[in-house]
Amino acid sequence: MKKSLKYKIVLAIVIIVCIMDVSFIFVNYVNYMNVNRNYTDSLAQTVANTCRLVVDGDSVTGYLDNRRRNTAYYEVWNKLIDYRNTSENVLQISVVNFRDGGGCYVYDTDLTENGAFLGDIRPYDEVQNAIKDELIACEIIEPLEYNGRSDYYIPLNSSYNIPVAYIIVGISTENVRREQLTYLGYITIIVTSITVLFGVFMIWFMQHNVLGPLNAMSKAASSYSIAILRDGKESPISRMNIRTGDGLERLCESMKKMEHDIIASSSQLAIADWNSNHDSMTQLYNKRHYKEQLKELQNDCTIGVIYFDIDNLKRMNDTFGHEKGDAVILKAAEFIRRYLTEQASGFRIGGDEFVMLIRDCTEEKVQELVSTMRGDEKGNLSDVTAEFYCRLAIGGAFRKTAETLEETIKRADDEMYKNKHSVRKA
Repeated sequence: MKKSLKYKIVLAIVIIVCIMDVSFIFVNYVNYMNVNRNYTDSLAQTVANTCRLVVDGDSVTGYLDNRRRNTAYYEVWNKLIDYRNTSENVLQISVVNFRDGGGCYVYDTDLTENGAFLGDIRPYDEVQNAIKDELIACEIIEPLEYNGRSDYYIPLNSSYNIPVAYIIVGISTENVRREQLTYLGYITIIVTSITVLFGVFMIWFMQHNVLGPLNAMSKAASSYSIAILRDGKESPISRMNIRTGDGLERLCESMKKMEHDIIASSSQLAIADWNSNHDSMTQLYNKRHYKEQLKELQNDCTIGVIYFDIDNLKRMNDTFGHEKGDAVILKAAEFIRRYLTEQASGFRIGGDEFVMLIRDCTEEKVQELVSTMRGDEKGNLSDVTAEFYCRLAIGGAFRKTAETLEETIKRADDEMYKNKHSVRKA
């Protein structure tokens, strides 16, 4: 028995609504769990970093050797207790050195009878015993979860950068899980209610009128166009061959027309996007894109900058005309383009000024590249007359620690001017 179009549409709506409901709930729950996990990770790391400010690795070694508590020991212990009390989710802070017999405690903020004192050795439990070798070596391990808590083991190093113990931060996971279940219940009720109401409305609507909405969709699609990227393959829309003689067929033809408009629009947008980010003469990135890159690379400490300036370009324009000057600019761009890589991007930021930004590099690579460019004969951009020539002045700099990117660029600019003056004197 053939099913009617109305039946198929109603069934499709029910299936789609159910899939949307489940998918939305699942995605939101996963995201919520990730947020909570990130919170516990961040809380544990923050507490551990704070503890590192007061717990000295060399002192820990001394306490392990002589097992004697002094005034400084109690001062640190009290501070660790204060850190534990900063959040209700922080259950315990301990400093432990693991050895063959178990964990030897230096500090422990558990003030109950289960708490440990300096020199107490607690044998490995079942979870710890599975990673005993890693604990003894004081390696980085994943948090250990059990009994409604998650223990974070953060290595504590001595002044010689040798791990001597773990800072163990215990975070309660019961509250987090309780919040997860509560959130799942709320989101399930809300999303299910909305999707059910939506499904009922759609079913009612389709039961009363099918062809009318389809015709309306056809008219809307025939006049609608939006830009997307084309992958060069035949699309599902172009492969459709619906011949029903009704609104569905008209919708199919309208969608094909819309796709054609989409492809045309996407090409225009791609060209516009290229032009907005590139210099029309040299095809290098323009000043607008250069400023955007500076914002993105502000926190990158592996950035090298090479600054270029065409020496005597103004004189070239005044003497021989802008046509000759433009030819020099194109030669300069071609010279820079020869040294571009996946990590190195070239920009024209002024009439005679260019910049190269190099990611994931070292100071040695920057110096080597600058030296190579300065020795490249193609840096001489003109031989129009013996009276003067145009040459690329080049200066480079690698970003130093605690230096802003603007300061690095300024140093590269200064080096470029030094190179320009030295070439002129020569």
